[in-house]
Amino acid sequence: MNNKGEDIEPKDKFPVPPTPKERVSGPLPDPQKIAENIALGAFEVLSGYRSVQQLQRWLEPQLYVELAQRAGVRSRVRAKKSLPARVINSITCEPAEGVCEASVVVWNIDRPRGCAVRLAEHRGRWRAQALDVI
Repeated sequence: MNNKGEDIEPKDKFPVPPTPKERVSGPLPDPQKIAENIALGAFEVLSGYRSVQQLQRWLEPQLYVELAQRAGVRSRVRAKKSLPARVINSITCEPAEGVCEASVVVWNIDRPRGCAVRLAEHRGRWRAQALDVI
């Protein structure tokens, strides 16, 4: 009550902060394009055309470390750089909500190579959880 005898509502009624799912302002981008770009980027890292740091925001931390180690070993073994890789074909499926698995065929050097990518939703965008370069 105030000095006039009126009831005053408490002003401590704050809205509940949004959960991470509510913060997303729209649908996730096309996972097929993200998977293609991650696979292409991985091949470019392994062939010496790209720094692994450029893929850091798209990879889980342990996956980033594995790719960096593999790229480091490769650069010491083979210093020859190849032509830039390009995507030939890709297929995606979503086995669960917020998860996408993709197989990507990339033309690298003088032959096609395969790459499997598992993407998961992370803070409103796709992020690679697994990456196998064949």
